[in-house]
Amino acid sequence: TSSKWPDAAPPEGQQTIITISVGNTHLHWATHGINPSSPTEVTPYLFWRTPHISDSEMNNTNNDDNLTPVMILSRMLPDSIHEYIFGASASDSSSSNNNATEEMALEESQKRPVEKISIYVVVSNRDQLTKLQKLFSTIPSNLVVLDGDDFFKEEQGRYHGMGVDRLASLTGAVYFHGHPALVFDGGTATTYSATNSEGMVLGGGIGPGIQSKLQSMSNDTDALPDISAAEVKERVKETVNSGKPLPTFARNTKEAMMVDVFQEFAGKGRNVIELWIKNAYSDDDKKQPPLGTKYNENRVVTCTGGDGDVFCELLQPCHGGVIEAPTGNNLKYEVRSNRHLIHYGISAILNLHMLARRNKAKLNNKSGESYVGKRVAKVFDVESDDGDNIFRGSVTEEIPVEGDPDNKYYYRITYDDGDEEDITLQSLKDILKLYKQHGEKKKLLPEAKPKNGKKKAEGQPRKRADSEPQDAESKLASKKHANGDSKNGKAPAAKKAKTKDDIKEMVKSDPNSFVNKRVSKDFDGECFFGKITKYDDTEPPPFWHVVYDDGDEEDFGARDLIKAVKHYKKHGKDDKNASD
Repeated sequence: TSSKWPDAAPPEGQQTIITISVGNTHLHWATHGINPSSPTEVTPYLFWRTPHISDSEMNNTNNDDNLTPVMILSRMLPDSIHEYIFGASASDSSSSNNNATEEMALEESQKRPVEKISIYVVVSNRDQLTKLQKLFSTIPSNLVVLDGDDFFKEEQGRYHGMGVDRLASLTGAVYFHGHPALVFDGGTATTYSATNSEGMVLGGGIGPGIQSKLQSMSNDTDALPDISAAEVKERVKETVNSGKPLPTFARNTKEAMMVDVFQEFAGKGRNVIELWIKNAYSDDDKKQPPLGTKYNENRVVTCTGGDGDVFCELLQPCHGGVIEAPTGNNLKYEVRSNRHLIHYGISAILNLHMLARRNKAKLNNKSGESYVGKRVAKVFDVESDDGDNIFRGSVTEEIPVEGDPDNKYYYRITYDDGDEEDITLQSLKDILKLYKQHGEKKKLLPEAKPKNGKKKAEGQPRKRADSEPQDAESKLASKKHANGDSKNGKAPAAKKAKTKDDIKEMVKSDPNSFVNKRVSKDFDGECFFGKITKYDDTEPPPFWHVVYDDGDEEDFGARDLIKAVKHYKKHGKDDKNASD
């Protein structure tokens, strides 16, 4: 569905939501938790990414009986979310014994206070959106596609055709630092977008990214070499750590290519920042940010995207030591990097609409209790193919009533099939009670095939990082058990005792010791090797950044790191770059 507020906001009682940003080559995912003590506040805490969903998977060109849409979805999820959706009995998403089914998802959903999981998507690739919609149709979920108007209205300066990903990132920057905001997004394409002190969108620019420029030189000439993304980031790291910037007058071909591209981005970026400060901060005494937003007093510039870290260095004073810098630049500003800015932007608008819905309900409802967003069920005397004549819907509006001494308000019910009706408070209480008894409609599923004893195909997980430490996952799992176990009368299964894990102990006691260590991981049945390049605990949760030998990158949480180290212990003998 497309977004329609307040219906599109997560319903009250929802424990977990998922957001997805569709990039040019990958899907970027996040899980958000809702604060029980502040039910209008959602915060992302778990991040990972996967490659685009391929046509061969969706069309099952290999005729794999186990490559169903629900199984494809299952393999894209980190273990904690996999268990939340499919239950503990479905094994973990990266296991060859992964046996997740639609039946499991349906059964697990009935243990949650709100059965359908809310999914919010920022996307410009319609093909990937169609595939995501097909995957999520296999589990109880409500997928909402966000558009530019959800982040900035046209009257706020948004121009027609401005990318929703840019607007979401801009909203994320405002969430952290306020207006005026300036965001540089470095990826396949490089963009910059800005607002002024009043929260109006100034506009921005679009151009080829760092890797696009380097690849263009290599592809369009015979003499210039190919430079991978991993080489670029490794060279930037070397210059920063050594204090020796790339010379403007380089004396080898690769450095000559890189320094020219870096000079271009650094110079353009400084020019954009200077003009942003001049335009966005003019008449500061007269212009104030919109009510409820902060003022970006420190002139914080935010960098995001795959090359966000490189941009962050290039835009620092003296270009972060990456390239030689001229003297005499006295611009005062700060530069921050946040690779998950889009997800925080989505979080910001969800918080806004959840708060508005609750405040509106309090104004309309004498008792102060909010009914808007609550799920209801009602019996209608109509024919139904599945024999279930109970129709579900949501309370979408509370309407003040004049001239009815028995009712101060009517309640608008919007049913899932699109029908609407207005009812009294007593009728509302009746259908709330019926929903509590019956929950969501039981989905008709095909008969399960009898087990024939054959071993299941060993499908491998897509490339993604669990990206967060064990404690974040434990919180989610404990919440699930707390809500599900009292309902079915069963206590959660006792966990098996584990022997001491030296790697796990080292992760806790000396997390920096893994930097420059080699690791490995299976993707689609092939073993890939890489190196941990840094440990970052500047913002919770901490992560280890890995750069693979083929140039791909991802962030490891503690759990993923432990798996990758153990995997390398087993397969490291095949690592051709083991001496690096």
